[in-house]
Amino acid sequence: MNVEKFEGSELHVHITGSISAALVPWWIHWLRELHPDLVVNVSVTPAASRFLAVRSLRHLANGAVWVDSWDDEGLPREVNSGKSGGSECFLVFPATLDTVMRLAQGRADSPALLMLQVTDAPIVIADTFPGSNEIVESNLQTLKLRPNVAFAPRVNGVRASNRTTAEVGFNLPGALSVANALLKESRSRE
Repeated sequence: MNVEKFEGSELHVHITGSISAALVPWWIHWLRELHPDLVVNVSVTPAASRFLAVRSLRHLANGAVWVDSWDDEGLPREVNSGKSGGSECFLVFPATLDTVMRLAQGRADSPALLMLQVTDAPIVIADTFPGSNEIVESNLQTLKLRPNVAFAPRVNGVRASNRTTAEVGFNLPGALSVANALLKESRSRE
């Protein structure tokens, strides 16, 4: 498979509480194999930790790994300024409907949401929405007003809940391609 590599040197992956989160350790392993020099920082929502072991991510990622809670002892201080180490891009992977709606509403009630609200670095959203309606679409349009936010291309997948086929943005190769385009665009503005 010919896959585009991430063109930066440091990336932040924010994992939210979808069952797809169970697959993220494998994707991080894949990403590190594809790009061994890439520093991968990770934040995990408490809901996502029901589907994966944060401890496993600490072995797979080579950057900071922390739980998205104000009480986490490993919480980096720089989240208040929209940074995660030297991350040049943020992937919300997988992105639940709840997380994306909170982001669209401007909420900053967790460290990762605060970081994503105030960063000017590229943000790629790899969604795992169960469906859509007018409210969801309105909030997505609000997010699309931000020049640093884009969505991973949708691919066909199988829903864990009922084994039906659905389109989702939970697509790391596609997310990396979008991240590279946003990164190139942000570098050209500098």
